[in-house]
Amino acid sequence: MKKIPPAKAQLLSIGEVAAALGLTRRMILNYEDRGLIAPDVKEGLSGNRYYTTDTLTRIRSVRIFQNLGLSLDEIRAYFADETDLLPLIARLEAMRDELNLSIEKLRVRIADKDDAPKRVVLPDVTVYARTLRGGTVEERKAQLRDVIPAAMRQYGSDTGRRMFFTEFPLDDPSLSTYCIAIPSGSVGEHVRVLPAQPALLCTLHGDYTGLPATHARLRDTAAEMQLPTHGICRHIYIEGPAQHRDPDKFITQVALLLDEDDAKAP
Repeated sequence: MKKIPPAKAQLLSIGEVAAALGLTRRMILNYEDRGLIAPDVKEGLSGNRYYTTDTLTRIRSVRIFQNLGLSLDEIRAYFADETDLLPLIARLEAMRDELNLSIEKLRVRIADKDDAPKRVVLPDVTVYARTLRGGTVEERKAQLRDVIPAAMRQYGSDTGRRMFFTEFPLDDPSLSTYCIAIPSGSVGEHVRVLPAQPALLCTLHGDYTGLPATHARLRDTAAEMQLPTHGICRHIYIEGPAQHRDPDKFITQVALLLDEDDAKAP
C-alpha cells in the first residue's frame, strides 16, 4: 500500500525548523548526512525538505544531547539502542553535579555579605586527607600546595565537588587536615570517605584575616541555639588567590560541624 504523505499544513520546512530550534540549515543537513534524521517529504533529489512534528522532536533531542557534550556518533548509537546506558547516565550525572556546583558558586558570590549563620548538611565526599601542623598562614599554604599535587597525581579530581577544603579543631587551629576531593571509590592510605555532615555555616567575603571573627560568630550562634558541636571548623574555599588578586574579593564558606547524634539539620 502506498504511504500517504502528511498534509502540507502538518509539515515544517527546513527553514521553519531551523528558526524554531535556533539551529542553522547546515546543522540540520549535517544530522541528515550522519544518519540521525531524514526528511519526511523531499521535493526532488536536492529540493526543499519538510519535517513532521515527530522529526522536529527528534532534531530537538539531538541538539539537547549535543549541548550535553555527546558526539553525534554517541547520539546515533543511543537512538539505535546500541549503547550501554549506564556509563551515559554516570556521565550526565557528573555533568549535573558540576553544573550545580557552578550555580551554587554564583549564588554565594551575589549573596548578602552579612548573611546570618544557617544550618545545613554538607554533602558526603571522598577525599585524600593529610593532617599536618603549621604555625603560620604561609606555612599552611605551602602544606596545601604540597598535598594537592600528591592527591591529583594518584587519584585525579572529583569535579562534582569543591576541589579542596581544610578542617581543624577550634582549640588547636595550627593542626590542619587538608582534604582534596577525589573520585568516589578511590582507595589508599590517605583516602577517607566523609559522610554527609550537619553544620552551622556562614560565608566570609574578604581576606582570610576575617576568619577568626567568623569562627567566634559561629561558636556564639551555636551556643545561642543550644547546638552541640564537634569543635571542628571546615573552611570551604569558593574563590581565592587563583581567581582574584584583591583579597577583598575572596569567598570562603566556614562551617562549624554539629554533633550529628544530637543535632539534625532540617
